[in-house]
Amino acid sequence: MARTRIVTFVSVTAFPDPHLPPNRSSAARSSAEPSESDPGAFALDVVPLGDRKVRVSAEGELDLVTSPDLEQALRRELLADRDVLLDLSRIGFIDSTGLHAIVKSVRTAKEAGRVLTLNADLSPHTRRLMEIVGLLSFIPITGSEPR
Repeated sequence: MARTRIVTFVSVTAFPDPHLPPNRSSAARSSAEPSESDPGAFALDVVPLGDRKVRVSAEGELDLVTSPDLEQALRRELLADRDVLLDLSRIGFIDSTGLHAIVKSVRTAKEAGRVLTLNADLSPHTRRLMEIVGLLSFIPITGSEPR
């Protein structure tokens, strides 16, 4: 299985925010890499880790627009009879739809007889949100120490 990279751009002008400068549009992007200066970009990397295991790394903002991409990637890997290590260390923002996608994916893993594990390296925002909703007791955690 080869490494897979999925990149989604979200035009922030489609949902105007009065707190953002008006020139923060994704329409003229030349790079396919999310960055701090590119808040609308979202990327997923799927990397094989060995026999029947992959790492799915998400980068950017996990929200209403991007959560279906994560859910679809996780579902595809789990239903292909692979265990998944979910790496959210490069997620700068997560909302309730992102949390829902993760919960739904844990259920998919259980139904498929596979394991979905969360990498322990989480941003303070992501970790706190998961603690508040009780998700950290719902999903196995492994990997590096928390930041």
